[in-house]
Amino acid sequence: MVIIIALIVSIILQLIALVVALSLIKRTKYNVTWVLVSLALLFMATRRIMELIPFLEHSPNEAEGSLSVWLGVLTSMVIAIGLFYIRKIFHFLKKVDDVRYQSEQKIISTIIKTEEKERQRFAKDMHDGLGPLLSSAKMSVSALKASGSNETNKEILESIETVVNEAIISIKEISNNLSPHILTNFGLHAAIKSFSDKLTVLRSVQIVINSNINNKRFNYNTEVILYRVICELISNTIRHARAKTINMDFYLENDILKIYYFDDGIGFDFKKVLRHDQSGMGYSNIISRLNSINGKLEIDSEKDKGVHINIFVKI
Repeated sequence: MVIIIALIVSIILQLIALVVALSLIKRTKYNVTWVLVSLALLFMATRRIMELIPFLEHSPNEAEGSLSVWLGVLTSMVIAIGLFYIRKIFHFLKKVDDVRYQSEQKIISTIIKTEEKERQRFAKDMHDGLGPLLSSAKMSVSALKASGSNETNKEILESIETVVNEAIISIKEISNNLSPHILTNFGLHAAIKSFSDKLTVLRSVQIVINSNINNKRFNYNTEVILYRVICELISNTIRHARAKTINMDFYLENDILKIYYFDDGIGFDFKKVLRHDQSGMGYSNIISRLNSINGKLEIDSEKDKGVHINIFVKI
């Protein structure tokens, strides 16, 4: 009777060890070694059950099998205790990974905020510094033109005035791209629309935007990062994809901002681009930025079938 109880205890311990091992398979990312360990535990539990059957039928001599049974019970106890401590190690490693992930997110977020502050400072310095100087130069040229110089001088002055006007426009555009006031004052949808409208006029690509967010405002960091990401995606399409149309859908559903981006360009091998980063398309940078706001990126692209990009951010 004692042998039977010992075998039952051994089977229970073996099954507990098996359950613990199976629960850790996912955490090991289905590592082959761990799967084999789990199978070995399953076979050992099966063997214990097979050893129990003859005792229940009262067929073998208890004395002959007692040593083997007690060794089996001891083995099961050691395995169960070992897996219990292994589970604690896995929990500890998960906590370490979580802390590291949170630290990385904070660092990335701080870098992005610092970067945006520097953009704003540089844009302000350019606008407030170079802008007035060029405006003064324009006024001086206009005054010289009005003073009645000869035709040759007038042509030279007109050429200088044209160059100064173009420089003023360029500074305004550069300043706005560095720190778009529309994003700060009116939000993500207005800033993306303004950016895409300028490109539609200047380029051959047509940009279509569908949205239900309109005037909704989000966390400043979220708006800035999504704006930079969308601008990067559009720039990639224009530079690399040879697309004729870009479609973007912005939908806010159940506190999840969903962004669907599609172009009808030549497509690309995303895994290859991410692995070698030879095209300068900045997808590693995009993924890092989205990770900092707990965003998810999905990309589907095939040669000559364009690119589909889905972005999901919990607001």
